[in-house]
Amino acid sequence: MRRIALALLSAVVLAACASAQKTADQAAAVGDWKTAEANYAAVLRDDPNNPEKRARWQNAHTKALQGALDRCNACRVAQDWECAFGEADYLVRMEPGSADYAALRVDTGRQAAWGRLSRASQALSARDWRGAFAGLAAARAASNDPALQAEASKLQPSIVAGAVAEAQRLRQQQQYPPALELLSSAAAVDGSVRPTLDQTRAEYDRWLDAQYEQQARQGDALMRDHRFAEAAQAYDAAQRIKRGGRAEPLARYARALQAGDAAAQRKDWHAATRAYEEAVRTGMDGQGGYAQTQLDRVQLRPVAIRLRSALVRPIRPDGAPWDGPPGPGYQRVVGMLANAAMDGRGRQAAAGIDHYDALPPENRPNLVATLTLPDGRQFATAPQRALRARFDAFVVIATNGLDDRPVSVRIVHRDDRGEVEVGTVRLRMADLVAGGELGLSDRSIVDLKLLAERTGQPDGVAMGFAPVGPTPQPASSPPPRR
Repeated sequence: MRRIALALLSAVVLAACASAQKTADQAAAVGDWKTAEANYAAVLRDDPNNPEKRARWQNAHTKALQGALDRCNACRVAQDWECAFGEADYLVRMEPGSADYAALRVDTGRQAAWGRLSRASQALSARDWRGAFAGLAAARAASNDPALQAEASKLQPSIVAGAVAEAQRLRQQQQYPPALELLSSAAAVDGSVRPTLDQTRAEYDRWLDAQYEQQARQGDALMRDHRFAEAAQAYDAAQRIKRGGRAEPLARYARALQAGDAAAQRKDWHAATRAYEEAVRTGMDGQGGYAQTQLDRVQLRPVAIRLRSALVRPIRPDGAPWDGPPGPGYQRVVGMLANAAMDGRGRQAAAGIDHYDALPPENRPNLVATLTLPDGRQFATAPQRALRARFDAFVVIATNGLDDRPVSVRIVHRDDRGEVEVGTVRLRMADLVAGGELGLSDRSIVDLKLLAERTGQPDGVAMGFAPVGPTPQPASSPPPRR
């Protein structure tokens, strides 16, 4: 591994060296000896004992110095002191031991400094405080000439006073960043400005806090209205005022809630679960908050749909027995129900256990319950000859509290001649999951006990129910609407 790393490093160095050599050759060809010298020097550093490379560098070095000296002298004649000072500075950097070059730099630097100081004075007259500070600093940096430094010291108070006055005006307009920029420039040359700078910074911090909180409170109001996307934008705006703070996790919280609600709307339960989990992880949900509530509603969990029992009417709607011939025992029950109806107690009598117990066994129905799950799977119970069939059967399905697909239980009487429908109850899966034990009825079904309860068993497990026909694969989640 070390050999590979060294080989890669060597390849990089060789490529850089080749690039420098090419750049140097191109610059030399057009007489750009400063560029040529710099790149030949880089090539020579990688191979200092190569005489050919040293000769190329030495030639470029000599011509670069001569060229800089010629340009310096030409600029002095033209009184272009910035140009002359730049070339003299290059000469000193290339030959730091040369007294002639050093003297040339001092002379041209003094002349350039006076020009810079003049431009600083002009910027002061134009109320260009940034230009004035820049010119003052540049003049002082170019020359240590006592006369120039004294003149700079005379100019400085006017620049500082003007900049502080302008900063105070900007401060009154709550334009704090440019005010602080001016005060920082002033404090850099005049320590007496430091307290004003510190006060303005503290004031700016308080102003930012107030603006931040105002924007964050807008997000809070939008959150209360469940306008999560807009709330996230408000919190983002607060963070543009000042980074961090409470708006940062709240923005993530609002964005996760918006994603969760959108996924729940399209019934993408897995995406909704991930989004609400992310919202909870932000720590902004609190105890029993919206995200946790929604997470509990959208998470797919195995639920046992349990059919406890079904109570049916003792006779068919047409007055005939469910099964067998209408013997004396059957006629007696019919008479009891008729008398109760005449007395105004027909509904209560229809549910009276005494009348059910009085029905002869041969006239009782042979009941079969068929449960149809939302994904189309069907399960049926074994037949029970009873008016009150105690099935106590269940099937496990993965679902959640927002599953609005239907589930149904159909009760039939089955005999040698076929089936007779007793009744069918239908309801939404969500109502079943949320409703505890339900007592339902339909036509000849007087009372059907149905409930859903969480279980640790996997989807498809059944007890007391047997699959009807080909068993489709259980759906991992309710399908989205088209």
